[in-house]
Amino acid sequence: MKRAQPQIGVGLLGYAFMGKAHSIGYRDVPVIAPPGVPWPRLISIFGRTESPLEEARSRFGWEKAVSDWRRLIDDEDVQLIDNAAPNQLHAEPTIAAAKAGKHVYCEKPLGTTIDDAFQMWSAAEYAGVRHMCAFNYRFIPALQLAREIIGSGEIGQIYHYRSNFLLSSALDGTRTKKWRDSGTSGGGALGDLGAHHIDLSRFLIGSEPRRVQAVMRIVIPESETGETIETDDLFAAILEYENGCVGVLEASRVAGGHLVTSRIEIDGSKGSIQFSLHNLNELRIAGCDHAFKSVPVLRNGDPGQANWFPPGHPLGWVDTFSHEAVHLLGAIAGLHEVDPIGATFRDGYYCAEIVAAIERAAKTGAAAEVRYRNLTSRVSSAN
Repeated sequence: MKRAQPQIGVGLLGYAFMGKAHSIGYRDVPVIAPPGVPWPRLISIFGRTESPLEEARSRFGWEKAVSDWRRLIDDEDVQLIDNAAPNQLHAEPTIAAAKAGKHVYCEKPLGTTIDDAFQMWSAAEYAGVRHMCAFNYRFIPALQLAREIIGSGEIGQIYHYRSNFLLSSALDGTRTKKWRDSGTSGGGALGDLGAHHIDLSRFLIGSEPRRVQAVMRIVIPESETGETIETDDLFAAILEYENGCVGVLEASRVAGGHLVTSRIEIDGSKGSIQFSLHNLNELRIAGCDHAFKSVPVLRNGDPGQANWFPPGHPLGWVDTFSHEAVHLLGAIAGLHEVDPIGATFRDGYYCAEIVAAIERAAKTGAAAEVRYRNLTSRVSSAN
């Protein structure tokens, strides 16, 4: 008699951009997950506006739609709470879910403040549940391969990390205050775009930023309706890491001509690596010959390839959410830990501290130290 496929019941907060992306990710799990990974059962989706919520429920394949997120937590069929809601709704529901013994998965930024992010990490650790912050760039196969190359010592001691994340979205005349004010979003180009590359720098080079210098600018101070815009349109920062690496990071929403440009370069004593989202299925690698060569990350044995298609068939940005879902469900099943491949709430909190240090440096014009809090011994001993 065939054994029933194990399932994990999921409750999702949010039905817009990230809610759609996460729903697509769950959809692919039965197709690509290796044996032993439980499949997601899409129990319930939360939203505050009835008509688009019901449309999302139907189109994305969720069984129920609810207008109170507490119903997700109270639902005995739900074991995993996925929070893809607007940033101001990250902390309270996620903390409540962890305290109720639900596994928790939250979009970045983890919280709109450092305190929120720390409390979310603390609650999840104390509850002993699995927790993952959705830094989906970690699940681009080419960047996982880059991490393996760096970790192997192939490009030697890391000297320099540089990246830019460029959009032109604030130039189209439709910028509104909405949730991107300082009280609800937690940040602008820095917190929304730069956070991805801050996390990637830690993921790739394996070292923590300890000191930062920065500038930030609001170049479009008002919305079309005259509302004051409070969050940054662009930032540039220099980060000093514990291992001696220097990071140069920038992000902008006012970079004309850029729909989405996301680029990373890493220089070491024996070589360098380049990555661009526009060619996300390849790395450019230079060795001692100082000449870059393109390496397709579509070969047998490359990260993320085994359960998709035969070698050579490219993957896309949206597939990172499928990889995230498979990884988290596997961790819930005890097949592996969330970290170091996935970002835990600890990583989300650390990123919040780095963002805050960049903001302090930009405000004062002086270098700022990055300091990280530790969890109490009570929390540590609970796990």
